[in-house]
Amino acid sequence: MLMIVVLLTSAQGESPIYFKPMYTLLGFLMSILWIYTIANEIVSLLSTFGHMFHIKGAILGLTVLSWANSVGDLVSDLAMAKQGYPQMAVSACIGGPCLNMLLGVGLASSIFYIKIWATFWNWSLVEVSQFSSAALMLVICSHLVAVPLMNFKFESGMDFTSLEYMLSLWL
Repeated sequence: MLMIVVLLTSAQGESPIYFKPMYTLLGFLMSILWIYTIANEIVSLLSTFGHMFHIKGAILGLTVLSWANSVGDLVSDLAMAKQGYPQMAVSACIGGPCLNMLLGVGLASSIFYIKIWATFWNWSLVEVSQFSSAALMLVICSHLVAVPLMNFKFESGMDFTSLEYMLSLWL
């Protein structure tokens, strides 16, 4: 149907005025649809694995899904470090997930509690939220102690320490 409209309103050899904005918008909407569909399929696949191996969905989301979500950050941080900006890459490694966590959890919690208005200050966290908050605080506090002790230079031991924290909290 769209093809007929374009055929009737355009001259041969030149594109109509509305062509680029319309198809740009359609391309943008189609990319959103594809991302939404693929994300739903990945979450469905992970929940299937969770049911097969008797793993809670929240634990899968905290581990596998969050690791997959961090691949883009890893690539950009490595590119920054290779271009000669290692301090910016390290700052992005720590600041990006913190901002994600604070905005994601903070905004979602604020919207939830604004909607219900009851017991706004009486928060009851589930065990997974307590676990993820404790893990985040442990890693941040350890970095607050370790980084000044190393004269604000990140040695190879820091990445192994972070990996150990991640694996020990996951297991």
